[in-house]
Amino acid sequence: MRIERPLIMEECSFDEPVHVGTSELLSLSLRGSRIPRLDGYGVTIRGDLDLTNAIAGRVGLFGAQVEGRVWLVRARLSCADGYALDAPDMVVSGGMYCGGGFSAQGGMNLYGASIGAGLELNKARLVNRCGFALRAHNIAVASDLSCSGTVFAGGAELFGAEVGGHFWLNGARMSNADEWALNAPNLRVRGGLYARDGMSAEGGVNLYGASVGAGIELDGARAVRRDGVALRAARATVAGNLTCGDGFRAIGGVVLSDCRVDGRLSFRGAHFAGGESAVLDCANARLGVLFLDQLRQSPRAVLLTGAAMEVFHDDADFSPDCLDLDRARYELLSPHRPACDRIGWMMRGQTRYQPWCYEQLAAYYRRIGHDEEARTVLLVKQRNRRAGLRLPAKLWGRLQDVTVGYGYRPLRALGWILAGIAATACYFGFNPPARTGGDGTAHFVAAAYAADVFLPVLDLGQQRAFSPQGPGQWVAWAAVLAGWVLTTTVVAGVTRALTRP
Repeated sequence: MRIERPLIMEECSFDEPVHVGTSELLSLSLRGSRIPRLDGYGVTIRGDLDLTNAIAGRVGLFGAQVEGRVWLVRARLSCADGYALDAPDMVVSGGMYCGGGFSAQGGMNLYGASIGAGLELNKARLVNRCGFALRAHNIAVASDLSCSGTVFAGGAELFGAEVGGHFWLNGARMSNADEWALNAPNLRVRGGLYARDGMSAEGGVNLYGASVGAGIELDGARAVRRDGVALRAARATVAGNLTCGDGFRAIGGVVLSDCRVDGRLSFRGAHFAGGESAVLDCANARLGVLFLDQLRQSPRAVLLTGAAMEVFHDDADFSPDCLDLDRARYELLSPHRPACDRIGWMMRGQTRYQPWCYEQLAAYYRRIGHDEEARTVLLVKQRNRRAGLRLPAKLWGRLQDVTVGYGYRPLRALGWILAGIAATACYFGFNPPARTGGDGTAHFVAAAYAADVFLPVLDLGQQRAFSPQGPGQWVAWAAVLAGWVLTTTVVAGVTRALTRP
């Protein structure tokens, strides 16, 4: 059927369903009408489809072509056994406007639909007790997708959706007892995703593999998935900032592993709850700046394994039970804190020796010119490494620690050597050795003799000219042995310090 004039049936009451399927219409207006059902399968409308203020049962627009706009402002649709608005593969050249109190008892099915301008659902109410309240797999919206203040009782599914503008969810309320409240893996948003002002997702938010051209703002939002993951954005790409602060509350885990955030990833002012599931997982993430300061409640564990960031911000109240920094890379830590504080921070919940963590922290201190702090970190690294060695290696390590601090305390080595020379000199000063027949200096000097005996690399001629007798032989042998051990230890420790990366 083809109608060359606008078809206008406003403020009408229909006893039977309206069938316009496969028809070609110039435009169709059913403003304010009451309709048991509208069947528009495959309909082509050259202008607008206007259902403003309409009260209808199921509206079927499978495969419909609307070259103008679709108006559903303040419309009320209901269907007990399916979607109230069933419009998969619908193509709309203009915008689609479903705000201002629009309701769909049974939900909306926009699977594969294409909207040439914006899709507006502000303050709408979508209810589906048997599935997602909004089913919009692979939908393409050329401009903004606006859902501010919208109620999705049953959640929203936007798997593979493409939004050419911004995605607005400020103040939206989503709930789904069995699935994700917002399930949008592989979502593509050219602009930003904004879910502030108390947006709540009872069932959690899934943005796995999503790509957002501006930023994601979840400040003040609430995501709940008890005993599970409240916010999942693994492998997501965010060209701007990802902010989850100002009262953001996650009851459950937050998984951002393998994601990329070019700007700031901020949890400043966030609250993590959920017991054992309250884990922040940023493993292998690529971040600009990470903010984990001013938290209202810290997560149980923070996993930064393999993550890379320019700056890591925290504060004294940041206190997770476990902080995993294995293979993590950072340029700066803010605020600056002494090594003794950062070492305890770094070792939170460590169950095994992780050399990378110490090397990264030492490299940070060297970059900012605090070499003494870097040496402290590397000394603690060697002490913790020693705990996993066999007994002979432990003893050798203990000796290096006591004598030279594994090469990071060189003045300690000098003190031990001077003490050994002084003790040897004191003994032989009161018990001088006998002169031998070989070449030697003319007079015995206790200090020179002690240095000659104690230092294997030194030859002052005293040891060749004088030979101890009786107990003095034991003292000399002990001095020679101590000298060799100390000198070897010093060389080993200093070599390690000089050859560190």
